[in-house]
Amino acid sequence: MRHISLLVLGLLSIGLTWATAQTQPIPGQLPPPRGGASKDKGDEKDLVPAKSGKENYISTVGGRGLNEWITDLKNADPSVRERAIRAVVMFGPLASQAIPTIIERTNDKDGSPRIRAVMALGMMDLADRDIPKVVEALVRRIGNEPQAVIRYQAMISLARFQPIDAKSAIPSLAKEVEDINTWEIRKLAVSLLASLGYDDSKGPDPLALKGLITALKDPAIQVKQEAVYGLATIGRPADVALATSVKNAFTGLLTNPDKGIAIWANVGLINLDKPDGKLLSNISRHLDDQRADVRVLAARALGTMGKLAEFTIPELTRALNDKEPEVQMMAAWALAMMGPNAIKALPNLRDLAENKKTLEPVKQSAQIAIGQITGKPEGSLAPKPGKLEPKAPPVGKDGKTPG
Repeated sequence: MRHISLLVLGLLSIGLTWATAQTQPIPGQLPPPRGGASKDKGDEKDLVPAKSGKENYISTVGGRGLNEWITDLKNADPSVRERAIRAVVMFGPLASQAIPTIIERTNDKDGSPRIRAVMALGMMDLADRDIPKVVEALVRRIGNEPQAVIRYQAMISLARFQPIDAKSAIPSLAKEVEDINTWEIRKLAVSLLASLGYDDSKGPDPLALKGLITALKDPAIQVKQEAVYGLATIGRPADVALATSVKNAFTGLLTNPDKGIAIWANVGLINLDKPDGKLLSNISRHLDDQRADVRVLAARALGTMGKLAEFTIPELTRALNDKEPEVQMMAAWALAMMGPNAIKALPNLRDLAENKKTLEPVKQSAQIAIGQITGKPEGSLAPKPGKLEPKAPPVGKDGKTPG
């Protein structure tokens, strides 16, 4: 049984925030679902779940059992179908038996049950046998759905799946990179292309790469940032012509006024070829930038390259003394990604971990970095060289300690 991760819950939250923020729906499309204090029969207040004593599972919702709600999923009234979907989800793991019917509702003629079904497939526990059909249903909505808000929600639900399960979505996502409705759809499509297009054995998917290259021309800066990050981390293209196109795209971004884009363009060129002192310097110099978010981004970029960026270990070590905790944590993470090569940073990491003035999250980051570098368990402090253990107190002839 597959359970939803905290990351996906975060993405679902983002999606719902986006949906409810649209005060003016696109003409001809379904307005986003709204909350409220309505006392109508379909209000959330009467969908109260009750647990059974034996298994601690939800046994009823709104006084009705799961089978009754599953029957309502096929009711002629679309408002009843929509409410049934909300109720079925509340049954938790037991609701997996309703997956086939929920998939049917993703094709509902009415937009309300259709979007509820798409949302449900992003939250419900899935048996392995159901994953291909669920992915197929979500991909169908991404590719054929006329309403932007439902396409966006389908992409959010798709984000829970591993690349091996969801590569079939790449063609539809590549088209969404040019969606005219909202930059947020394009940004999410770019993010998913970078994730699903990665293939360690065959090289990145060519269609995903072309979608990411297209997104570099997007008018929205956040879409561009996502695209250059995706290209920098998706891997080297197997096709020579495509690799040249990617290299030319990165080269054109080295002087981009947006520092984040310039940083990841340098990362991309290094990953395409080999470590280059000038390119690494282009990144590490941003560790001294006036803006804390840029310093964080520089440390993250160096850490992403791992041992390829080992020549910047001295700069990252100095960044452990940054005045901003976020920078300290990212510098510790970057050093951890370099493993034993960062052994010279251990004294600074130990000082950071043991300083009483250090914030707890920063201490934990330093401890984990120490564990990664020394090979000790994560989160444990490696002993300092030459540290003496306290001697046992002397014992007298009578077997008692003096004093």
